[in-house]
This record gives sequence, C-alpha cells and structure tokens, in this order.
Amino acid sequence: MERGVEIAFQLSSGSEDRALVAAMANIVGNELRSELELQWRIFHVTLGQDKYFRILYAGPHVGKMHPHNEKRIKERFDNLSHQSYEQVMHEYETMKKDKDFVAQEIQEKKEEYDLWEDRFWTYF
Repeated sequence: MERGVEIAFQLSSGSEDRALVAAMANIVGNELRSELELQWRIFHVTLGQDKYFRILYAGPHVGKMHPHNEKRIKERFDNLSHQSYEQVMHEYETMKKDKDFVAQEIQEKKEEYDLWEDRFWTYF
C-alpha cells in the first residue's frame, strides 16, 4: 500500500489514556472517510523501552499527489490535541451516534529497531 499520513506521538501527561487517542483518531477518520476514501489504523507501539501511539491514515486521495489532504488530516488532528479531554470525548460520543460511524480499535504492536523497513504500512 502506498504510504499516507503517519502521526506518531506520546501523550504529554505521561498517562496512557487510550480512550482519548482512539477518540481523536476516529473523529478525524470519520470526518474525512467518505470524501477521501480514508482508511486508518491506530497502534500502541512498544519499541525497546519506549511506548508511543502511531496513527496511519491512507487512501487514494492521501499521499504525495495530494499534499493538501495530508495537511487537512494533520491540522484537524492537531486541533483536537489542543482541546480539553472533555471537549474531545463529547464530540466523539456525539459522532458515535451516527449509524455510519466507524471505530478502529487500538492494536498493540511490539517493534524492534530496523533501519531498513517501516513495517507499519503493511498492516493495511
């Protein structure tokens, strides 16, 4: 699969609030899903002693040929990251009531350092 948008981060509070991560990833994915034919995956990654989250968004309208759409995804995700926990969760709960809502679950991945290949894009 052609690479799309990758967002990798650790939560600043140091907590592992999986509900917040899933809410943010699923809000962005659902908002742009039909327009961009978007697919997404959410990973909680263990790499050595480090743990972080990685979200991958892909689709035919995301990638090198569509830098505007990549920017839209990143900006929307960034906008959510600046909202309070309560605001994000309220928006998520409201959005979940839609019958067409799609929720991706967080998948656990244990990775080893490999400088030759980024395997995340093979998980689609």
